[in-house]
Amino acid sequence: MDGHRFVIYDSEDNYELELSGLEASSELPPNQIPTASFVLDDDDSALAAVTAPGARCGVWFRGIERFRGRIESTPGEGPQGFITANIEGDIRKLWDWHGRQVPGAALDAQASEYRVYTGKTESVVKAALAENFARLGVPWTVAPSLDRGVTVRVEFRMHPLADKLIPILDAAGLILTLEYTETGVVVDVREPDTVPGVLTLETGIPDAYSFGMSAPTATRVIVGGRGEGVEREFLEVRDDDREAEWGDIIESFTDARNTEEGSDLSVDGLQALAEGAPRVSITTDLVETERFMFGSTYLVGDLVHVKVGPVDTTQRLSVSITESADSGVEVTPRIGEIDDSADIEVRLAQQLAALARGVRDQGRR
Repeated sequence: MDGHRFVIYDSEDNYELELSGLEASSELPPNQIPTASFVLDDDDSALAAVTAPGARCGVWFRGIERFRGRIESTPGEGPQGFITANIEGDIRKLWDWHGRQVPGAALDAQASEYRVYTGKTESVVKAALAENFARLGVPWTVAPSLDRGVTVRVEFRMHPLADKLIPILDAAGLILTLEYTETGVVVDVREPDTVPGVLTLETGIPDAYSFGMSAPTATRVIVGGRGEGVEREFLEVRDDDREAEWGDIIESFTDARNTEEGSDLSVDGLQALAEGAPRVSITTDLVETERFMFGSTYLVGDLVHVKVGPVDTTQRLSVSITESADSGVEVTPRIGEIDDSADIEVRLAQQLAALARGVRDQGRR
Protein backbone atom coordinates (compact mmCIF):
# COMPACT_ATOMS: atom_id res chain seq x y z
CA MET A 1 0.00 0.00 0.00
CA ASP A 2 1.46 3.33 -1.08
CA GLY A 3 0.23 5.37 1.87
CA HIS A 4 0.65 6.00 5.55
CA ARG A 5 -0.35 3.43 8.14
CA PHE A 6 -0.45 4.46 11.78
CA VAL A 7 -0.15 1.80 14.48
CA ILE A 8 -1.29 3.03 17.88
CA TYR A 9 0.26 1.72 21.11
CA ASP A 10 -0.30 2.53 24.77
CA SER A 11 2.41 4.08 26.94
CA GLU A 12 4.08 0.66 27.40
CA ASP A 13 4.13 -0.13 23.66
CA ASN A 14 1.20 -2.52 23.81
CA TYR A 15 -0.69 -2.67 20.51
CA GLU A 16 -4.04 -0.85 20.41
CA LEU A 17 -5.24 -0.37 16.82
CA GLU A 18 -4.28 0.67 13.28
CA LEU A 19 -5.37 3.56 11.11
CA SER A 20 -4.93 4.26 7.39
CA GLY A 21 -6.50 6.19 4.52
CA LEU A 22 -6.34 9.45 6.46
CA GLU A 23 -5.29 12.96 5.62
CA ALA A 24 -1.72 12.77 6.81
CA SER A 25 1.85 13.96 6.40
CA SER A 26 5.32 13.08 7.61
CA GLU A 27 8.79 14.60 7.58
CA LEU A 28 11.80 12.26 7.63
CA PRO A 29 15.13 14.06 8.11
CA PRO A 30 18.41 12.22 8.80
CA ASN A 31 19.76 12.44 12.37
CA GLN A 32 16.94 14.71 13.45
CA ILE A 33 13.50 14.19 14.99
CA PRO A 34 11.05 12.75 12.43
CA THR A 35 7.47 13.97 12.70
CA ALA A 36 4.07 12.99 11.36
CA SER A 37 0.45 13.97 11.76
CA PHE A 38 -2.97 12.62 10.87
CA VAL A 39 -6.51 13.95 11.16
CA LEU A 40 -9.54 12.26 12.74
CA ASP A 41 -13.15 13.34 13.13
CA ASP A 42 -13.87 14.40 16.69
CA ASP A 43 -16.26 11.47 17.15
CA ASP A 44 -13.93 8.78 15.77
CA SER A 45 -13.84 5.59 17.84
CA ALA A 46 -10.02 5.67 17.80
CA LEU A 47 -9.85 8.90 19.80
CA ALA A 48 -9.74 7.22 23.20
CA ALA A 49 -6.55 5.35 22.30
CA VAL A 50 -5.01 8.24 20.38
CA THR A 51 -5.51 10.80 23.17
CA ALA A 52 -4.65 8.54 26.11
CA PRO A 53 -1.75 9.77 28.28
CA GLY A 54 1.51 8.40 26.92
CA ALA A 55 -0.06 7.11 23.69
CA ARG A 56 2.50 6.15 21.05
CA CYS A 57 2.40 5.62 17.31
CA GLY A 58 4.37 3.68 14.73
CA VAL A 59 4.49 5.46 11.37
CA TRP A 60 4.52 3.03 8.45
CA PHE A 61 4.98 3.83 4.78
CA ARG A 62 5.34 1.44 1.85
CA GLY A 63 5.21 -1.57 4.15
CA ILE A 64 7.98 -0.52 6.56
CA GLU A 65 7.87 1.20 9.94
CA ARG A 66 9.76 4.43 9.28
CA PHE A 67 9.77 5.56 12.91
CA ARG A 68 7.94 5.25 16.20
CA GLY A 69 7.32 7.79 18.92
CA ARG A 70 4.95 9.60 21.21
CA ILE A 71 1.73 11.35 20.21
CA GLU A 72 2.96 14.73 21.35
CA SER A 73 -0.22 16.77 20.97
CA THR A 74 -3.82 16.43 19.77
CA PRO A 75 -5.29 19.88 19.02
CA GLY A 76 -8.83 19.98 17.69
CA GLU A 77 -11.91 22.00 16.82
CA GLY A 78 -15.60 21.41 17.38
CA PRO A 79 -18.43 20.75 17.46
CA GLN A 80 -18.56 18.32 14.55
CA GLY A 81 -14.93 19.10 13.98
CA PHE A 82 -11.66 17.22 13.86
CA ILE A 83 -8.57 16.37 15.88
CA THR A 84 -4.98 16.33 14.61
CA ALA A 85 -2.55 13.86 16.16
CA ASN A 86 1.06 15.06 16.06
CA ILE A 87 3.79 12.44 16.42
CA GLU A 88 7.46 12.87 17.36
CA GLY A 89 10.01 10.10 16.74
CA ASP A 90 11.82 8.51 19.67
CA ILE A 91 15.18 9.93 18.59
CA ARG A 92 13.91 12.99 20.47
CA LYS A 93 14.98 11.20 23.66
CA LEU A 94 18.59 12.02 22.83
CA TRP A 95 17.62 15.65 23.47
CA ASP A 96 15.67 14.68 26.61
CA TRP A 97 18.36 12.49 28.21
CA HIS A 98 21.65 13.85 29.52
CA GLY A 99 25.23 12.62 29.55
CA ARG A 100 26.52 12.73 33.12
CA GLN A 101 30.08 13.16 34.33
CA VAL A 102 30.02 9.74 36.01
CA PRO A 103 27.05 7.87 34.52
CA GLY A 104 27.41 4.92 36.88
CA ALA A 105 27.41 7.01 40.07
CA ALA A 106 24.68 8.68 42.09
CA LEU A 107 23.96 12.35 41.51
CA ASP A 108 25.77 13.32 44.72
CA ALA A 109 28.82 11.28 43.69
CA GLN A 110 29.70 12.94 40.38
CA ALA A 111 33.39 12.99 41.31
CA SER A 112 34.69 13.90 37.84
CA GLU A 113 34.37 17.30 36.20
CA TYR A 114 33.61 15.81 32.77
CA ARG A 115 33.02 12.41 31.19
CA VAL A 116 35.39 12.40 28.25
CA TYR A 117 35.02 9.97 25.36
CA THR A 118 37.78 9.65 22.77
CA GLY A 119 37.93 7.36 19.74
CA LYS A 120 36.26 6.77 16.41
CA THR A 121 32.86 8.41 15.95
CA GLU A 122 30.76 5.26 16.14
CA SER A 123 32.50 3.96 19.25
CA VAL A 124 32.25 7.32 21.05
CA VAL A 125 28.54 7.63 20.26
CA LYS A 126 27.72 4.10 21.34
CA ALA A 127 29.80 4.27 24.52
CA ALA A 128 28.08 7.47 25.64
CA LEU A 129 24.64 6.11 24.82
CA ALA A 130 25.23 2.73 26.47
CA GLU A 131 26.46 4.23 29.73
CA ASN A 132 23.53 6.60 30.03
CA PHE A 133 20.90 4.06 28.92
CA ALA A 134 22.17 1.85 31.75
CA ARG A 135 22.02 4.80 34.17
CA LEU A 136 18.41 5.52 33.23
CA GLY A 137 17.36 1.87 33.40
CA VAL A 138 15.50 2.09 30.08
CA PRO A 139 15.14 -0.90 27.69
CA TRP A 140 17.45 0.70 25.14
CA THR A 141 20.67 -0.95 24.01
CA VAL A 142 23.31 -0.27 21.38
CA ALA A 143 24.57 -2.61 18.68
CA PRO A 144 28.27 -3.57 18.76
CA SER A 145 30.54 -0.89 17.32
CA LEU A 146 32.34 -1.39 14.02
CA ASP A 147 34.57 1.57 14.91
CA ARG A 148 33.53 3.63 11.90
CA GLY A 149 34.11 7.34 11.48
CA VAL A 150 36.99 9.60 12.40
CA THR A 151 38.83 10.17 15.66
CA VAL A 152 36.89 12.57 17.89
CA ARG A 153 36.61 13.63 21.49
CA VAL A 154 33.44 14.76 23.29
CA GLU A 155 32.92 15.90 26.87
CA PHE A 156 29.72 15.58 28.88
CA ARG A 157 28.66 17.54 31.92
CA MET A 158 24.87 17.14 32.11
CA HIS A 159 24.58 18.01 28.40
CA PRO A 160 21.74 16.57 26.30
CA LEU A 161 23.18 13.54 24.52
CA ALA A 162 22.18 14.92 21.12
CA ASP A 163 24.06 18.19 21.66
CA LYS A 164 27.38 16.39 21.53
CA LEU A 165 26.64 13.25 19.50
CA ILE A 166 24.54 14.41 16.54
CA PRO A 167 27.19 16.87 15.25
CA ILE A 168 29.93 14.23 15.21
CA LEU A 169 27.62 11.74 13.48
CA ASP A 170 26.84 14.34 10.81
CA ALA A 171 30.52 15.19 10.39
CA ALA A 172 31.37 11.50 9.90
CA GLY A 173 28.47 10.95 7.50
CA LEU A 174 26.87 8.29 9.72
CA ILE A 175 23.10 7.83 10.14
CA LEU A 176 21.56 6.92 13.50
CA THR A 177 18.94 4.14 13.39
CA LEU A 178 16.42 2.80 15.92
CA GLU A 179 15.09 -0.76 15.74
CA TYR A 180 12.15 -1.95 17.85
CA THR A 181 12.30 -5.48 19.21
CA GLU A 182 10.29 -7.46 21.75
CA THR A 183 12.78 -6.50 24.47
CA GLY A 184 13.25 -2.83 23.65
CA VAL A 185 14.99 -0.42 21.31
CA VAL A 186 18.31 -1.17 19.63
CA VAL A 187 20.32 1.87 18.52
CA ASP A 188 22.79 1.51 15.69
CA VAL A 189 24.42 3.58 12.96
CA ARG A 190 24.72 2.92 9.25
CA GLU A 191 26.85 4.24 6.46
CA PRO A 192 24.74 5.92 3.77
CA ASP A 193 24.58 4.48 0.28
CA THR A 194 25.08 6.69 -2.76
CA VAL A 195 22.33 6.75 -5.37
CA PRO A 196 23.82 5.68 -8.71
CA GLY A 197 24.29 8.33 -11.36
CA VAL A 198 24.34 12.12 -11.34
CA LEU A 199 21.24 14.28 -10.96
CA THR A 200 21.12 17.23 -13.34
CA LEU A 201 18.34 19.41 -14.71
CA GLU A 202 17.73 16.75 -17.33
CA THR A 203 17.44 13.86 -14.86
CA GLY A 204 14.98 15.00 -12.23
CA ILE A 205 15.72 18.36 -10.60
CA PRO A 206 13.01 21.00 -11.17
CA ASP A 207 13.84 24.42 -12.49
CA ALA A 208 13.77 26.06 -9.05
CA TYR A 209 16.73 25.47 -6.80
CA SER A 210 19.12 27.45 -4.63
CA PHE A 211 22.78 26.89 -4.01
CA GLY A 212 25.51 28.34 -1.87
CA MET A 213 29.29 28.35 -1.94
CA SER A 214 31.30 29.80 0.93
CA ALA A 215 34.99 30.15 1.72
CA PRO A 216 36.63 28.36 4.64
CA THR A 217 36.51 29.96 8.08
CA ALA A 218 39.70 28.24 9.28
CA THR A 219 42.86 26.90 7.65
CA ARG A 220 44.87 26.44 10.84
CA VAL A 221 43.71 25.95 14.41
CA ILE A 222 45.51 26.71 17.65
CA VAL A 223 44.37 24.36 20.40
CA GLY A 224 44.68 25.55 23.98
CA GLY A 225 45.15 22.58 26.29
CA ARG A 226 45.68 22.14 30.00
CA GLY A 227 47.37 24.63 32.27
CA GLU A 228 47.05 28.34 33.07
CA GLY A 229 48.99 31.42 32.03
CA VAL A 230 52.50 30.75 30.73
CA GLU A 231 52.10 27.09 31.71
CA ARG A 232 49.28 26.50 29.27
CA GLU A 233 49.87 23.94 26.53
CA PHE A 234 49.29 24.96 22.89
CA LEU A 235 49.26 23.03 19.62
CA GLU A 236 48.75 24.23 16.05
CA VAL A 237 47.03 22.07 13.42
CA ARG A 238 47.16 23.18 9.78
CA ASP A 239 45.47 22.22 6.55
CA ASP A 240 48.23 23.01 4.06
CA ASP A 241 46.17 21.85 1.07
CA ARG A 242 43.32 24.19 2.01
CA GLU A 243 45.70 27.13 2.36
CA ALA A 244 47.28 26.38 -1.02
CA GLU A 245 43.93 26.02 -2.78
CA TRP A 246 42.45 29.22 -1.36
CA GLY A 247 45.67 31.22 -1.15
CA ASP A 248 44.74 32.27 2.35
CA ILE A 249 45.71 31.83 5.99
CA ILE A 250 42.82 31.89 8.49
CA GLU A 251 43.67 31.23 12.11
CA SER A 252 41.16 29.89 14.62
CA PHE A 253 41.34 28.98 18.32
CA THR A 254 39.65 26.13 20.17
CA ASP A 255 39.60 25.61 23.93
CA ALA A 256 40.58 22.13 25.11
CA ARG A 257 41.52 22.94 28.71
CA ASN A 258 39.23 20.18 30.00
CA THR A 259 41.13 17.39 28.26
CA GLU A 260 42.85 14.79 30.36
CA GLU A 261 46.60 14.99 30.91
CA GLY A 262 48.48 13.50 27.96
CA SER A 263 45.50 13.80 25.57
CA ASP A 264 46.18 14.19 21.87
CA LEU A 265 45.20 17.83 21.21
CA SER A 266 45.37 17.32 17.46
CA VAL A 267 41.96 15.61 17.71
CA ASP A 268 40.40 18.91 18.80
CA GLY A 269 42.27 20.78 16.09
CA LEU A 270 41.10 18.44 13.35
CA GLN A 271 37.50 18.72 14.54
CA ALA A 272 37.74 22.52 14.43
CA LEU A 273 39.28 22.41 10.94
CA ALA A 274 36.39 20.21 9.74
CA GLU A 275 33.90 22.74 11.09
CA GLY A 276 35.76 25.52 9.29
CA ALA A 277 35.87 23.81 5.89
CA PRO A 278 34.59 25.54 2.75
CA ARG A 279 30.94 24.78 2.04
CA VAL A 280 29.16 23.89 -1.18
CA SER A 281 25.46 23.17 -0.90
CA ILE A 282 22.29 23.04 -2.92
CA THR A 283 18.69 22.96 -1.79
CA THR A 284 15.85 21.74 -3.96
CA ASP A 285 12.90 19.38 -4.19
CA LEU A 286 13.23 16.37 -6.48
CA VAL A 287 10.70 14.45 -8.53
CA GLU A 288 10.16 10.81 -7.56
CA THR A 289 10.35 8.31 -10.42
CA GLU A 290 10.52 4.53 -10.70
CA ARG A 291 14.32 4.80 -10.82
CA PHE A 292 14.41 7.23 -7.92
CA MET A 293 11.93 6.01 -5.31
CA PHE A 294 11.98 6.21 -1.52
CA GLY A 295 12.30 2.81 0.08
CA SER A 296 13.41 1.15 -3.16
CA THR A 297 16.42 3.01 -4.50
CA TYR A 298 17.27 5.15 -1.48
CA LEU A 299 16.60 5.67 2.23
CA VAL A 300 16.61 8.77 4.40
CA GLY A 301 20.18 9.95 4.79
CA ASP A 302 21.51 8.34 1.61
CA LEU A 303 23.63 10.45 -0.71
CA VAL A 304 23.00 11.80 -4.18
CA HIS A 305 25.49 13.38 -6.58
CA VAL A 306 24.09 16.65 -7.93
CA LYS A 307 25.50 18.79 -10.73
CA VAL A 308 23.73 22.04 -11.60
CA GLY A 309 25.19 25.38 -12.60
CA PRO A 310 28.55 25.84 -10.86
CA VAL A 311 27.71 23.29 -8.17
CA ASP A 312 29.06 19.75 -8.28
CA THR A 313 28.45 18.18 -4.88
CA THR A 314 27.11 15.22 -2.93
CA GLN A 315 24.16 15.84 -0.60
CA ARG A 316 22.06 13.86 1.87
CA LEU A 317 18.44 13.03 1.17
CA SER A 318 15.47 13.74 3.39
CA VAL A 319 11.82 12.99 2.61
CA SER A 320 8.49 14.77 2.95
CA ILE A 321 5.26 12.78 2.45
CA THR A 322 1.72 14.14 2.19
CA GLU A 323 -1.52 12.21 1.78
CA SER A 324 -4.99 13.56 1.06
CA ALA A 325 -8.21 12.54 -0.67
CA ASP A 326 -7.72 15.19 -3.36
CA SER A 327 -4.04 14.68 -4.20
CA GLY A 328 -3.41 11.11 -3.09
CA VAL A 329 0.08 10.28 -1.85
CA GLU A 330 2.89 12.65 -2.77
CA VAL A 331 6.52 11.88 -1.91
CA THR A 332 8.98 14.74 -2.14
CA PRO A 333 12.68 13.85 -1.83
CA ARG A 334 14.79 16.78 -0.74
CA ILE A 335 18.49 17.46 -0.87
CA GLY A 336 20.52 20.01 0.97
CA GLU A 337 20.51 21.40 4.45
CA ILE A 338 17.39 21.13 6.57
CA ASP A 339 17.66 24.87 7.19
CA ASP A 340 16.69 25.97 3.69
CA SER A 341 18.33 29.38 3.30
CA ALA A 342 15.17 30.61 1.57
CA ASP A 343 13.11 29.92 4.69
CA ILE A 344 13.81 32.67 7.18
CA GLU A 345 11.78 31.09 9.99
CA VAL A 346 13.58 27.75 9.68
CA ARG A 347 16.97 29.44 9.48
CA LEU A 348 16.17 31.50 12.58
CA ALA A 349 15.04 28.37 14.43
CA GLN A 350 18.33 26.65 13.68
CA GLN A 351 20.33 29.68 14.76
CA LEU A 352 18.40 29.76 18.02
CA ALA A 353 19.04 26.04 18.51
CA ALA A 354 22.77 26.57 18.00
CA LEU A 355 22.69 29.47 20.47
CA ALA A 356 20.83 27.30 22.98
CA ARG A 357 23.50 24.60 22.69
CA GLY A 358 26.15 27.20 23.43
CA VAL A 359 24.25 28.48 26.46
CA ARG A 360 23.78 24.95 27.77
CA ASP A 361 27.48 24.30 27.32
CA GLN A 362 28.46 27.44 29.24
CA GLY A 363 25.90 26.82 31.97
CA ARG A 364 27.33 23.40 32.78
CA ARG A 365 30.97 24.43 33.23
